[in-house]
Amino acid sequence: MNQNMFGSSFDYEGRLNKLRKLMDERDIDVTLVHSWTNQYYVSGMFQYPWYPMEADVNSEAPVIIFRDKGSEPVFLITWITSNGVKEATWIKDVRVVNKEPYGKLGWWEYMAEALREKGVDKGTIGIEEDACVVSTFTRIQSALPKAQFKRADELFRKARMIKEPEEIEIIKESVLIGEAGMKAGMEAAKVGVLEDEIQRAAEMEMKRRGAIREVESMCQAGIRTANHRALGTNWKRVEENELVAIDLGAVYKGYGCDICRTWVVGKPTETYNKIATDIAKIHEKILDFMKPGLTIGEIIEFGANDMRKAGYSTDRLFMPTTGTGEGAVKIHGIGLGPMHDPPDGDREVKLESGMTLAISGVVRYANFTIRYEDDVLVVPTGVELINKQIPWKL
Repeated sequence: MNQNMFGSSFDYEGRLNKLRKLMDERDIDVTLVHSWTNQYYVSGMFQYPWYPMEADVNSEAPVIIFRDKGSEPVFLITWITSNGVKEATWIKDVRVVNKEPYGKLGWWEYMAEALREKGVDKGTIGIEEDACVVSTFTRIQSALPKAQFKRADELFRKARMIKEPEEIEIIKESVLIGEAGMKAGMEAAKVGVLEDEIQRAAEMEMKRRGAIREVESMCQAGIRTANHRALGTNWKRVEENELVAIDLGAVYKGYGCDICRTWVVGKPTETYNKIATDIAKIHEKILDFMKPGLTIGEIIEFGANDMRKAGYSTDRLFMPTTGTGEGAVKIHGIGLGPMHDPPDGDREVKLESGMTLAISGVVRYANFTIRYEDDVLVVPTGVELINKQIPWKL
């Protein structure tokens, strides 16, 4: 069980066993997998993120996972995607939903037929509420009028949280690609250069080094560093002694990283230097503090306490134009993502060896922001810093 479109030898049998155990705990008979990242996780087929943005027959048909170990998964596909899917998945039961009789049945009716074969069409069906759009769910309900439905997003969140050894190696390679992209962007950032040109330089270098796509590549300069999730513009040029920030991720063999750096093109002010130094000191303390058994919330509060000691507010609604800035420490998983992987936003999750995380320190004002982000691997004794090539300095 190791077929995969990138040639990776993942433990699909182990993944299925994890998911089935979680389904058993939640009394879910069958799970319909629509999220493209979860489809890749369980099937080996990496599809570009069409669904849910394009909910049509080519992207809407799910992978079906049964709780019963004697029932193999079913992959519903369309004829136009059939060759690519069959080349990229280990799943043997691949069903072309618009094969003869062409146009007679919708994918949801073929889905219901597969469930009837296994005797679970009246059972409890797991749905990814975070991905499944209303029109898709309406079709599923119409095809399974006697079924009960439960949210199944948590199955994959828990299953994907601890990375397999090969996943970790791929993520480390993604980080190397991301660092190369960051270096290229930093070298391109000169007075008079457009944000868009800097961002493009980073993206092109990542692509050149093997990234199949990039995730959240963003470049801002000057006052635009205060913007949240803003792409580089084709009108803002870097000015002398101005802050520049790049936040980027490279997707390699389906897995991504998340790195951010802020620096000055020219000479930093005393204020900028103080903030950058404070963030770096707090970051080092957090890395030393982190270890398996601590919750995400405990780590964030540890960092927030140091932010307050350094004189920054930790009220997320507080962003003054002068005086104290708003400081924050953020932690989320990295991996399949596409941007944030589990654990993401759950402060109660405890660190376990094998988790891969992004940790960012940020101080925001209304007219500028300084932020940094590193990627780490949780190991039995603490955390291992993955990205090491670009220091935090203005």
